[in-house]
Amino acid sequence: MEYHILNGMCLYEKFPPQIKGEKVVMNEALLHGPLGANLFLEEFWKIRADFWKVSLTDYKKKTVLPLDNLTKAKKEDTILFWFGTDLFCQINSWFLLDFICQKRIASKIGIIYPPVYPSEETFGHYPVTFLANAQYEPVYLKEEEIKIAITLWNLCKNADIEGLSNLNILNTEGFPMIRASIDRWIALFPKEGKGIAQQKVEELIQGGIDNFQELFKVFSDFFPDLGMGDNQVFEYYQSYLNKKNSGK
Repeated sequence: MEYHILNGMCLYEKFPPQIKGEKVVMNEALLHGPLGANLFLEEFWKIRADFWKVSLTDYKKKTVLPLDNLTKAKKEDTILFWFGTDLFCQINSWFLLDFICQKRIASKIGIIYPPVYPSEETFGHYPVTFLANAQYEPVYLKEEEIKIAITLWNLCKNADIEGLSNLNILNTEGFPMIRASIDRWIALFPKEGKGIAQQKVEELIQGGIDNFQELFKVFSDFFPDLGMGDNQVFEYYQSYLNKKNSGK
């Protein structure tokens, strides 16, 4: 039995029916908002629900219940991540590997990274043709790679920039962009001052781009390896305009 973890509803809704197995959607964006440091899962769900301004009941229905399907996976089953290499996908995958470990799920774990098909429409990073062919080759994670991901999740959720900076981690087959992801996280959430995303948004506004849709496209083209959603970028955009308009 294969369990397919799909990073977001866009991919979930377009996932080919000919690919058999259990679909599990990841309805979170852990690049955005508080991660709560060393909390038990129940407390973690609560701070995420509060951040998204929804009730804990609604949050669990949308986000937690789908993930709980993974607890049905047996040792002989396979869990496959359909995630990209951008930071948005990576932080979600690090959390999920920690979740799987906490739940003592012993299944084999692999990642199916999206191929690049130029000029083709994609759903959750995956080209239409690739999905239609329903042929894929996972990269199976070694135990050491899973341990690295869990270490990264713990450092990120504790905002331990010094710990991240001191890590001597190189890219692996399972995580071919992990070094860049660590460096991007450090640059995005520095201990002091503004992160690279906030700086870029302010730079674009100062350069004359005040239409948000245009700004978001330019921002996304400049930072394709972040994978930031429009809500997160809009917060930087709105915050800067509010300060500018108030004269501060």
